Amino acid sequence: MTLTVAISCNSNNKKPVDNSQPIAESLGDEGFDIIKQNCIQCHANNNTFTKMIAPPLAAVKEHYLENVDNEVDFVKNMSDFLVSPNIMNSRMPNAVEKFGIMPTLGYDRNQYEAIARYIYNAELEKPDWLEKHEAESKSNMIKNSDPSNIDFLKEGKNIALSTKSILGKNLLNAIQTKGTPSALEFCNTRAIPLTDSMAVALNANIKRVSDKNRNPNNAANEEELKYIAKVKTEVANGENPSPKAIESGDKVIAYYPIMTNKMCLQCHGNTNDDISVETQSSIKKLYPHDLATGYKENELRGIWVVTMDRKE
Repeated sequence: MTLTVAISCNSNNKKPVDNSQPIAESLGDEGFDIIKQNCIQCHANNNTFTKMIAPPLAAVKEHYLENVDNEVDFVKNMSDFLVSPNIMNSRMPNAVEKFGIMPTLGYDRNQYEAIARYIYNAELEKPDWLEKHEAESKSNMIKNSDPSNIDFLKEGKNIALSTKSILGKNLLNAIQTKGTPSALEFCNTRAIPLTDSMAVALNANIKRVSDKNRNPNNAANEEELKYIAKVKTEVANGENPSPKAIESGDKVIAYYPIMTNKMCLQCHGNTNDDISVETQSSIKKLYPHDLATGYKENELRGIWVVTMDRKE
């Protein structure tokens, strides 16, 4: 796939590029070479928004230019992300939600800085749909700046799902590389700090709680227990569990159910059938007062609690 756009450079010592060229080879440098060989495969212009597998380079550039007025900061911000792609140092959280985190490319920092410098100085033609998409996004931002228009249940859900995705990827990696007992070590030492880091990045307070908690810090309070009881009743009646949002002063607190799946049972299932002897031993060592076993698939394991400012 090629990027069928004209690219020219703002520098006075470089000539404009012939619009017939798919990409400005006359501006060739290390950054351009890497972009041509690797980045264009995913970040090319497409005729429609729905056909994208990653945002086009012009959109990436515009997002990284927000609140930045010089090349040094632009290059630093973009190369920081390329060195270690993750949601916490991304300037495009909506794109991360839509497409996922991009893989690392395997280059060194100097090469990532060369990519960023090239993008900063190049004039990137926008796909036809981009201006309309940007206008709609700005309209939604203005609309959402009014607290009466904010869908807090939707905002809280996005925050919970983003956090769940990061925790899930780390947990799955621990299981695949070192086994289930290693996943317990991750939960014991990293789950709450990582959740706290996501809370800072997403500008909200985030926690997971349960009526059958494993970590004492994850015990549900009285209000949370009421919601847990409500969800259990809904599940018992064959209903889909529903989220809930309540106002508390200048905050909105939203609750979302966490249901078990097959992978959960390796640590939270039946001790006779689902949890290995080695894993049970690790649980007893790390969580001597554990309450979080005996679950089956599609049962309520706990809830997400997301606290957001009302932005008044």
